[in-house]
Amino acid sequence: SSHFGSRFRDKVIDGSSPSCVLVRDIAEMLSKVLVMLGAALACPASAFVPSQVLQHSPALHATTAIGASDEAAPQDSRSGLGATATAAGLCLAAIGAVAAKKRRSAKTQRRYTTQVILPALQWIKTGLKLGDMQATELRAKNLAGVDVLVGKDGKGTLFCVANLCPHIGTPMSEGADVIGDVIVCPLHGSSFKVTTGELIDWCPTPFIIGPLTGFVVERKNLAVFEVRSSFFGGDIEVLVDTNAKKAYEADYWKGLLDAQGKDDGTFY
Repeated sequence: SSHFGSRFRDKVIDGSSPSCVLVRDIAEMLSKVLVMLGAALACPASAFVPSQVLQHSPALHATTAIGASDEAAPQDSRSGLGATATAAGLCLAAIGAVAAKKRRSAKTQRRYTTQVILPALQWIKTGLKLGDMQATELRAKNLAGVDVLVGKDGKGTLFCVANLCPHIGTPMSEGADVIGDVIVCPLHGSSFKVTTGELIDWCPTPFIIGPLTGFVVERKNLAVFEVRSSFFGGDIEVLVDTNAKKAYEADYWKGLLDAQGKDDGTFY
């Protein structure tokens, strides 16, 4: 038992078995103890005393000899106790193995995926009519999870751009101005071409504050979407990637909230 105790102590000290407090390890430890106890009850005491010790200790040699002679009578009972302890140890070990297996199967299984989400372009109706919009008018819509801004330029030509400014995501629908074929962000005055999304000016206002906020953010163009109106009825439709939201959120949710990943493409 001292040998087993030293081995267990060494494992705990050197950190090779940090999970010794688990049911599996406790069951294995108890089963070993019971097996050793059964062996101790089944074997004479002299079997556990090294021969070197007996040679240098006559008194101990005499004691073990007497003990060996006295063990003849209860030998059968000790053998029965040893068999019982061994069987109990094996049963406990089996229980511990089953508990450990259940614990391993209950652990959360991470199912990360490297699947590439490809674009899925589709014409989606906005619910707007071409004749209902005036020149320089803007209407914000969310189509398949994508925020778009439908409007007309100074000449009444239909266009569609992203509703969120690429600077810090300010909604263009909250006060943006349309000057000719240019749209101006209401917060920091960034301006873009509505036909191509090309950046014209980056955060010029307010004085000092606007340029400072623009300095820390990479300059980007404004996203532009294809837009059309139906021949009959004048319904305005926008060509939108219906997988855009899924592709954008895939890594975000996987790393932040979804430890198991979502392979079915549903949203939270």
